Amino acid sequence: MTESKSAVTPPVGQALNDIVKRVSETRFTLRTDDFEDGRAAHSALTAELNDYVLPRINRARTPFLIAVGGSTGAGKSTLVNSLVGRTVSPAGVRRPTTGNPVVIHNPADAKFFDSEHFLPDLPRSTDPESTRPGVVLIPDESVESGTAILDCPDIDSISATNRELSRRTLLSADLWLFVTTANRYADAAPWTLLKTAAARSTSVAIVLDRVPPEANREVRHHLSSLLAEAGLANSPIFSVAELELEDGLLPHAAIYPIRSWVAQVGAEGASLQRIRSRTLSGAVAALPGRVHSLAGHAEAQEQAHAALASSVDTVFRTADSRLAEVFSDGRVLHGEVNARWQDFVGTGQLFRGLEPTMARMRDRISAAVTGKHDAATPLHIAILRSAAVSLREQAIGVVDDVNSEWRNTAAGAALIDEQPELRHVGSGLEGAVKSAVSGWSDEVNALVRDLGQGKKSKARILSFGVAGVCAVLEYAAFWDPQHSGTAEPAARQGAGVALSLAETIFGEAEARELIASIRQRFLSAAAGIVADCRAPFDNALRLSAVPARQAGALRSSGERLEVAL
Repeated sequence: MTESKSAVTPPVGQALNDIVKRVSETRFTLRTDDFEDGRAAHSALTAELNDYVLPRINRARTPFLIAVGGSTGAGKSTLVNSLVGRTVSPAGVRRPTTGNPVVIHNPADAKFFDSEHFLPDLPRSTDPESTRPGVVLIPDESVESGTAILDCPDIDSISATNRELSRRTLLSADLWLFVTTANRYADAAPWTLLKTAAARSTSVAIVLDRVPPEANREVRHHLSSLLAEAGLANSPIFSVAELELEDGLLPHAAIYPIRSWVAQVGAEGASLQRIRSRTLSGAVAALPGRVHSLAGHAEAQEQAHAALASSVDTVFRTADSRLAEVFSDGRVLHGEVNARWQDFVGTGQLFRGLEPTMARMRDRISAAVTGKHDAATPLHIAILRSAAVSLREQAIGVVDDVNSEWRNTAAGAALIDEQPELRHVGSGLEGAVKSAVSGWSDEVNALVRDLGQGKKSKARILSFGVAGVCAVLEYAAFWDPQHSGTAEPAARQGAGVALSLAETIFGEAEARELIASIRQRFLSAAAGIVADCRAPFDNALRLSAVPARQAGALRSSGERLEVAL
């Protein structure tokens, strides 16, 4: 076993590999209230595992990485250049000066910084002035083999990308040289990172830059107390007075203590290994808590997805139930349909009481189909038009209902905003409704014609006419006593007449069975139209799906590591 692996036992290594697998499988696809925090936690944990932990447990040798970090304008790049002895990292008045991590390493260690080993997702460059995101690699013989210096982007950069990259670069290192100034050492941004370093036992040295001689003692004393409160009481503090630069570098005497300390750490194998092992052990020990926190965010994703799916199921299930009521309670028969029905059967005496014999009513309908007074066709058209309008309203209503439910959640509202097709019914609805209603009418016509082939009903169907019989059955199909509580009196009475007519033609039992079958055929067609409106929502849910029980898998992996430590 190599020295870098000595701090990691086989059970710990196995648990770490499980964590890596579970974290890589975790998905944040929904913009929940904690989406940003979850994505940030996932990104940070993934980066630390890939950039720091895995290289140190899976490789026989890794360079000892010293990260130089700090706030904008603190003098990080100037310090790095001064430690190396030449300008290798941009320094100046432009802010932020360092946009990319700059890695100064011995040429013998170049392979370690290939993209497969260090910050693997970032391209490589050798130009410190490059504005393209990436890692700048500077080989330098003056850097001890087995040691590298990382000049990090500003931790408080105006660029969020720079801030994230700065944190990531710092967390990939074994030791931090944290640069601050006499008037900014108490700022909040540095202490957030310094507390992170303390939590994972990262060794930190503080470089206090531009310190007025008269304030050196007071500032160092206050800084020491702050470090102790943050759990970094043993961190050395190096003061650098505000001095004139020599060819862009700090005078040799000003940085000699820092350079000597860095050289000593790199040269003493025992010291270097102690720092490396402590940082690695601390980082690994902090992982269960971070994994547990990530699991909380992952669980919010699962719950949000389940809630969205449940609301779709509920809305469409309710819509299916509502169809039976809408197309059976007589509302389709209101308005123009009722007027055409009155014209069809005659209004004079019909609604003052049925005429004495069905024969006289049959004569009127027969007259209509023989051309004396064609009232069947307008009635038929009015029924289909009214049914189509109601069906279209149901389809639009179910989409609106899902939108209303989804907009009550952050995740659902984001999906609707991102996918305009979720807000409205599809452009093909009009054609689909017309096709469904027309197809249903054709089925009714075919049924009547088939029944007209039998001896029992043939004469009566021919007497009333196929068109008239179809109109009667279509009218009767949109009224069912079980759902007729809100029906208008005229529609209720008209439906009763239609049923009586159908019973006269087919017989009571067969008429009722036929009307129920015709009604069910329409409801099936209507259910198909409404169900088609679900497809965009199901597609959105499919694209935003998260792995089942991802939170539980994360928690289990974190607990496994806790047991192994």
